[in-house]
Amino acid sequence: MTETATEPPAGLATLTPLVSPRSIAVVGASDHPARIGGRILARLKETYRGEIFPVNSSRATVQDLPAHPDVSALPSPVDLAIVAAPGPAVPQIARDAAARGTGALLVLSAGFGEVGGEGRRAQDELAAIGAASGMRICGPNCIGIMNLTIGLRGVFSTLTDVPQETGNIGIVSQSGGFGMGMFETAQQSGLGVSYVLATGNEADVTCGEMVGHLVEQPDVEVIALFMEGVRKPGALLAAARRALELGKPVVAVRTGRSRVGARAAASHTGALSSADDVVSAAFESAGIVRVDGPAELVEYARMFSAGRRPAGRRLAVVTSSGGAGVLMADIAESAGLEMPSPAGRLADELGGLVPSFGSIGNPIDPTAQIVNDQSMLRELFTKVTAAPDYDMVAVAGAARGLGAALRETLQAGAESTDKPFAVWAGQPDVARDLTARGVTTCHDPNLLVGAMGAMADYRENRERLLGEPFHPRADAVPDDAAPPRTLAEHVSRRYLADAGIPVPDERIVAGAAEAASAATELGGKVVLKLSAEWLSHKSEHGAVRVGLTGPAEIEAARAELAALGERLRPAGAPAAAILMQRMAEPGLELVCGLFTDPTFGPVLTVGLGGTLVEITRDRRLALAPAGPAEAARLVRGLAGGRLVGAARGLTEEQAASVAEVLVRLGEVARRHPEIRELELNPLIVGPSGAVAVDALAVVAGDGPC
Repeated sequence: MTETATEPPAGLATLTPLVSPRSIAVVGASDHPARIGGRILARLKETYRGEIFPVNSSRATVQDLPAHPDVSALPSPVDLAIVAAPGPAVPQIARDAAARGTGALLVLSAGFGEVGGEGRRAQDELAAIGAASGMRICGPNCIGIMNLTIGLRGVFSTLTDVPQETGNIGIVSQSGGFGMGMFETAQQSGLGVSYVLATGNEADVTCGEMVGHLVEQPDVEVIALFMEGVRKPGALLAAARRALELGKPVVAVRTGRSRVGARAAASHTGALSSADDVVSAAFESAGIVRVDGPAELVEYARMFSAGRRPAGRRLAVVTSSGGAGVLMADIAESAGLEMPSPAGRLADELGGLVPSFGSIGNPIDPTAQIVNDQSMLRELFTKVTAAPDYDMVAVAGAARGLGAALRETLQAGAESTDKPFAVWAGQPDVARDLTARGVTTCHDPNLLVGAMGAMADYRENRERLLGEPFHPRADAVPDDAAPPRTLAEHVSRRYLADAGIPVPDERIVAGAAEAASAATELGGKVVLKLSAEWLSHKSEHGAVRVGLTGPAEIEAARAELAALGERLRPAGAPAAAILMQRMAEPGLELVCGLFTDPTFGPVLTVGLGGTLVEITRDRRLALAPAGPAEAARLVRGLAGGRLVGAARGLTEEQAASVAEVLVRLGEVARRHPEIRELELNPLIVGPSGAVAVDALAVVAGDGPC
């Protein structure tokens, strides 16, 4: 393992009073359980094992506990103050709490950043109070938090008839309603969850910091994360890296994929959104498992929480229904899993067990004979799980009608191996019974096999990411006062040349004599083009001439470009330079570059080039800088993973040359924070490797010397 985050950030210790408080004040406590302050207090009285202090200015007692008129009157500082008071009163409550030495403030009240205007100013005031005092603030506009390991149920959502069992899963959610929905879904299916940490508007404490805190808890093995926007991206990525080191998967939903969704997220929490493909790239660069919705989030967390990890991608499907087996095989292919048939010794052993009218291929189908002979199925599981042929096992179906005998057999199968072993159990009572027996189940075959594919991806990504350096990122991208400006191509190219990125040999030619001399020096066919900071898209203006040979043809092209440059030049702008380059050898055209995302900072991109680039939009992204393995992954992901090794695609050597360009571009981003965009279009990949024949840089402030 190379450079890592290695240790949790020191600031995360300040979340202990929030997540695991020893004492709690409820500001706005009420005698009425229907009111938020009354519901919170009643729940704390039922299960919380620390000290409780109701705060109510008009009552001497609340729910039979001595009450205090305000936070300042508390007999001693508390770890956590839960605020269920009208929004306008909250800033003063925060000031009083900070002055009293309160460790953390959990603000349930709404009417802050999500409504803009005065609400935004009040939220900024809260953040300033917290920053000045060191008191951490969760919320506002927050449903609350739960830590069942200490009986803390500081949420105001309904918990009636919802099981509340602890487990090795922690939920972190910007949306409290979504988080509690996941909690209820998991609990109703028999999946224990110990923590639900909602962050609301994130005036101070963010989802990333909550993830960082949970990762360090010994009773948490999996984190389910829901985000609408990303604040403090550096904290999130550092937490994800720490989770990767500890082998604790983070499974995440991040909304705002569409423009409408992004707008809705902004109106809900005041969160700004990065482009969705940038978010996906950031998550992938950090080892976060991204999923589309709540069903995947719960079921993938369930699969990971079993603690079993596949050694590879080979899946065995055991089924007594041919149709169910075929369905799971289809899903496995789309999930990137392999389903080889049994071979050698295992094939011989299964041939002696499975009836002749069954199948020992994969799916393995012992048929309805399992109704008559459970011992055969039990032995089949033992042999399949023990064989080196497979890395994981999925069972298609556990019908209620087969009774407890089948469930006992499935339990024995799961206990016979430490490989992932999961059962498609569509009937809730059957699934709960199997879960109680320690068998991983899922109600949907798509989710079950998809989760197994995600586990295989996670293992591969973890190994790759931990083999390369971790580059900590700031929580905020610098907002330069200097306006961005575009550099001319020949100036932009200095970034590439300084980084060792291959570029064509070139000359600036001012007249006929210089052009003739340059053509002689360069040799062979040459290219002439205009280069100016006001000319970003040369081809659209006919400002490029290619394949030129001979003095007459070169001089004619130079003269045409000189005249064109004068016609195109904006009033008061400097004249365009005429650039001559040795023509690159023919090859596959790619587009690659980097840009600065407003949330995550520098991002690398590579995609297919040519005239259809804007239509196909086949591109791959990663946070910059990137190591060789990450860069290679980007290149190999193009064209659906078929570009490298395909006819008219890239050879292994060519792919390596493109990956090296991406690595060097990442270093350009690290050394030159003034760059806002740097595009190589096209990057031509010929027999000798990749060459950047054009470059366009947009910078804030000064460009290269």
